[in-house]
Amino acid sequence: MKIEELTLGLRVRVIDGFHIGKIGIVIAKGTQTVLLDIGEPLLISELPEYLEPTPEDLLLPGWEEVEI
Repeated sequence: MKIEELTLGLRVRVIDGFHIGKIGIVIAKGTQTVLLDIGEPLLISELPEYLEPTPEDLLLPGWEEVEI
């Protein structure tokens, strides 16, 4: 993705790098990197090239995502 395409609150998936496969929410944009909340006790900074958009509703009807 390009940095211009990313907006705050957008759900994205990491497709390359150390955190590959993680899904996060964009919480801040810098000039070259994006800060993501991945639902763990840490925030990660990724390059926009390593991100792809994800559908808003990833779960089938009747399922709910719960943090443990």
